[in-house]
Amino acid sequence: MIGPIDSPHEFVFMPDVGPVVETLTRTPQAFGRVLHLAGAGTITQREVAQRAYALAGRTPKLMVAGKPMLRALGLFNTLMRELVEMHYLQTDPVILDDTALQSLIGPLRKTSYEEGIARSVEAARAVMAQAA
Repeated sequence: MIGPIDSPHEFVFMPDVGPVVETLTRTPQAFGRVLHLAGAGTITQREVAQRAYALAGRTPKLMVAGKPMLRALGLFNTLMRELVEMHYLQTDPVILDDTALQSLIGPLRKTSYEEGIARSVEAARAVMAQAA
């Protein structure tokens, strides 16, 4: 994981993003505006991992790469090199306000972390089963 992993963040379940973007493309008042889509509350990366591991019936074994490790990995991997610049997104809490977005297009579907993690674990299991 990219650390630190105990900073509060909001994550958005990707299937929730499509309908918002589609609605915005049909909303002329949205053009040229900066709008944020917040998550279903705050959670830490550690909590996400713990919940996913629990659903898999396993004990979490986490390896955390901080900025120095990203720099070292960046010598061999360009993606890791780019993550050094974006590391502030891990160290500072990422909490968004989507009041303006909701005022513009109405209520938003926000998948709970419990449901999103469960669906992600199910999808991973399906891929593993298909590969086997």
